Parts: sequence; C-alpha cells; structure tokens
Amino acid sequence: MRHPSRVATGCDDAARTGDSEWPRHAGSRAGGPTTAGTGAGLPRPYGRGSSGTRSSLRPMAIARYPSFVIDCPDAEALATFYGTLLGWTVKASDGWGEIRDESGQQCICFQQVEGYTPPQWPGQEVPQQMHLDVMVLDLDEAEPEVLALGATRHEHQPGTSFRVYLDPAGHPFCLCVD
Repeated sequence: MRHPSRVATGCDDAARTGDSEWPRHAGSRAGGPTTAGTGAGLPRPYGRGSSGTRSSLRPMAIARYPSFVIDCPDAEALATFYGTLLGWTVKASDGWGEIRDESGQQCICFQQVEGYTPPQWPGQEVPQQMHLDVMVLDLDEAEPEVLALGATRHEHQPGTSFRVYLDPAGHPFCLCVD
C-alpha cells in the first residue's frame, strides 16, 4: 500500500516536487519512444521488436530504480535509523520517510501505519515477509554501533557469518560479513 500523497513511480520526490537534488526516474524523462500500453510519457521498454522477438540491441527493462516501502509505527524514526546505519540521506514528512544513497538511485521508503504490529521472528504468527541484509567489515565492531542506533540483538542467531537484529519498529535485519 502506497502513501496516498506519493506518485505512482515510487520513491520519486524529484518528479513530484521538482527537487533537483534527487534524480528523476525513467518515467519523468522528456522525449523517447512511447506506446499507449506503457502510459503517457513513459519510455517504451527496449528489447522486443514489433514482432515480439527479442532484440539484441538493448536489455529489456520495464521499470527502473526500485524501492522498498516498509510499514512502521514512526516513519521518520525508522528512516533516521536506517539512514544513519547506511550513511544515506534522510527525508521525512507527514508519516512518510525516505533514505537514498549518494547517487540518489537506491531508495528505501518508510510508511507510517496505525495499529502497526511488528513481525514475530523466527515464528510465523506475524510473518516478517521480508528483511534487509547489510554488509559490514566486522560483526563485533558493527554490533555496538547498531545497538547505539536503537537496534536490538535477536536471541535467535542461526548462523556465524551474519547476526540478526531488530530495528526500532521490530523488523528483523542482518549484519553480514559473507
């Protein structure tokens, strides 16, 4: 479920607000071939000719710049947590938060929901449905830093090359070295 004030192209404040700090997505490019089936102004996917055969000229991509939207009880707090963890830029307003890497092309969004229930892992009474894995150089050095941000080390640790934590909203995530 998308936050009602966000555009259909996903994590794309630049296209909606004209903010040049963040790159526009493929759907906001001017010009380029279009077809009625892809929507007004959207580039036609390359890779298939009119006969439906695969073209070797360009790889086929229907969409670009994917982002994950994570439900949570406090969008700004969770965006700040993950933005600090990854060293990404944080933007938040009115129940919505976004973090982006330096290029602006990688984005994770956070959507505030009423009555949020955190996942229960490893059980499936309230399934996690997804989790983030992030790479670190050393688990022992990274652990106190994520704990200081507000993470909690989960009691169940099923591996040796990663550690499972819960973010401040209760979502599992892993610090990984391999």
